[in-house]
Amino acid sequence: MRARLITILALALLAGTLFAASASAVCIDVGVYEEYAPVVRDAAAVWVADTGNQVIVHPFPHSQLMQFPAKGDMDVLVPSCNRSADIWAQKGFVAVASRKPLFCCRISVIVAPGNPRAVKGIEDLDRADLHWGKISFCAWRGEDLLEGKEGRFIVESADADLMMDLLARGEVDAVLGWDTAVAGNPLNPVVLRLACSRYGTPLAALIPAFVTPSSDVPETAGQLVDFLSQSLTAQDIYLKQGYMLDDGGDARQYDTTAAKRFEAVYRNVVRQVIEDYGITRGKALDIGCGPGQMTLALARMTDLDVTGLDIEPEAVEIGRRHAEEAGLQSRLHFVSADAHSLPFSEDTFNLIVSRGTLPFLRDQVLAVSEVYRVLKPGGVAFLGGGMGRLTPEEEAEKLYPSGVTPQKALDWGPGQTREDSIFPFPVRSFDALMTEAGISTYRVIEEGGRWVEIRK
Repeated sequence: MRARLITILALALLAGTLFAASASAVCIDVGVYEEYAPVVRDAAAVWVADTGNQVIVHPFPHSQLMQFPAKGDMDVLVPSCNRSADIWAQKGFVAVASRKPLFCCRISVIVAPGNPRAVKGIEDLDRADLHWGKISFCAWRGEDLLEGKEGRFIVESADADLMMDLLARGEVDAVLGWDTAVAGNPLNPVVLRLACSRYGTPLAALIPAFVTPSSDVPETAGQLVDFLSQSLTAQDIYLKQGYMLDDGGDARQYDTTAAKRFEAVYRNVVRQVIEDYGITRGKALDIGCGPGQMTLALARMTDLDVTGLDIEPEAVEIGRRHAEEAGLQSRLHFVSADAHSLPFSEDTFNLIVSRGTLPFLRDQVLAVSEVYRVLKPGGVAFLGGGMGRLTPEEEAEKLYPSGVTPQKALDWGPGQTREDSIFPFPVRSFDALMTEAGISTYRVIEEGGRWVEIRK
């Protein structure tokens, strides 16, 4: 009898403990514009695993942008754009002081893989041979781009998937819309981002998250918003799904920080490439060019026609300015696009270079496959990270980030974690990467950093 009583008491105590643990867990209701629901859900799942709390994501369509938050039954809200965020704030749907940025969306020109019609940007709206589509979105304030050109658009729809189907079938040649509308699309379209410095600030928007005044658990809701905004893990999830983190507002830093610090390194890497491969004529591509220091060095030191490619439009604008200042704009070009879907036809470039970009690419297999696609037969691609063998060792040691060595130039340093590393997607093995990409003619180089030489 005594043993049975002890057992009953123990079970009761255990049940009470479980009830207490359950009672201490908090459920957060998050209202998210439907386009962003998958990426926010994935990031929130990490917070749930870390905290033991619960998050329920409630997607809402564009048609309910005002009605949904007005109900007041959410703890956190994520709007579709800056305009809806401002309206929500004015109507009191959100706590203004709780606003934290999550990721960026940008109005872009979207074209089919490989860019078969050679669309370069918004200026091609004037081409009579192109059929355009437009994805409707709530914050279109760039009507000046379309002034006198509305007749160029043959179809407009809020359904991004429909527009991508039309693009895949060739019924439209290019689409104007938010880049986030096609993030993760299996078509893997080419996204040509437009620079705010050229076309105006409304073309980019940092999408925020807010705590609502009606939340019963504002402190915990605020912790979730902080995690979604500040955690490197959450930011890596956004990047992995093709979202950007920057609206271009700090464009000047592209030209004043790492670009200046590594200026001599860029020249040394270019010298090494010229010495090793002797390719000084034809076409060259610099992937992840930033404001174009290495791109400019390649044009100055050879007779190559050089293209610099970077995902950040504001960095590319600075590169164009440098080309004009150097008088090299006739054979030095820049394009803002994603390395995962290069806007060039097959067999275009004699030489492809990239320094320090690979560990920032969400899908390195896809990226190197694109490199191989646009590389000409007989051409060479030289990709990797480090200071190159022509940079004196004592100088190179000063330039490596804390914890990083030449052997870890594209990886996390010994003992580092994501929270203290600059690399979101480290390159663990070039051999594994080349095997997965189906590239057999390559050579791994571990002199002056970590590099891979690809031939076609």
